[in-house]
Amino acid sequence: MSLNFGEIVEPSTRAFWDDYDEEAAEEQTTSTNLEWIWYSDQEESSEEQELQKTLQEPFHFVIVEGQKVGSFVGKVLLNGQAKPICQLSCGTVSVFHLTTEKLLLCVSEELDPNLFGLITQRLSRWLDVAETVSTVSLQPAVLYKGLTEHEQEKVCFIKALTGSRMLGDIGLLEAPNVITGVAAGVASYRKFVGKGAAVYGCYLDSVILDSVSSEPILRLLKALRVPCADRYELKFKMSSNLYL
Repeated sequence: MSLNFGEIVEPSTRAFWDDYDEEAAEEQTTSTNLEWIWYSDQEESSEEQELQKTLQEPFHFVIVEGQKVGSFVGKVLLNGQAKPICQLSCGTVSVFHLTTEKLLLCVSEELDPNLFGLITQRLSRWLDVAETVSTVSLQPAVLYKGLTEHEQEKVCFIKALTGSRMLGDIGLLEAPNVITGVAAGVASYRKFVGKGAAVYGCYLDSVILDSVSSEPILRLLKALRVPCADRYELKFKMSSNLYL
């Protein structure tokens, strides 16, 4: 049999495609089952009842997302005393309700792009009625295009998508840089319903936050009226008993 250069020869079996279809169906089933797990003292309380408790008074909604950001927020939020009211079944998204501060805080460590839209949908009840919505996305600095010499020397610098910047040292996000993840989904949703959202990108030289790189992030969170500690200390755990 003669073949022309560049000709695509389709396999005679659908075994490969059948496996692919099964994986896609399994992923779709997992995604559509994304549900809230509520931490309530009342066992007979329904999801709608728990949700309504967070909607009784006007509130500000802040979404913080990034790799390993959950432990950071857990330690600095109310000096480590705050507990989440619910968590998504994927295990990477949790919500804190601070009634005194009239604040709802969502923390996301999700990395799967297929879930960003679904997570935004699960947040929609809060996004519809929140007085203000702000997103803080932690990203590696190497992903930012067009770094200035001054920014290259920083362990953390912050960019805003719009002109409504909370701090004077926050610059505007410039093309071709974009916001992705849950933050992008939230901003798009708010724009779709005719409301705005403040979007911030925190670019770090390391995904592991320490006392220096976390300082600009803590100042931003405080400017967004998130009650958090003045300083974050990273504590290392000894992984072995060997000493050099």
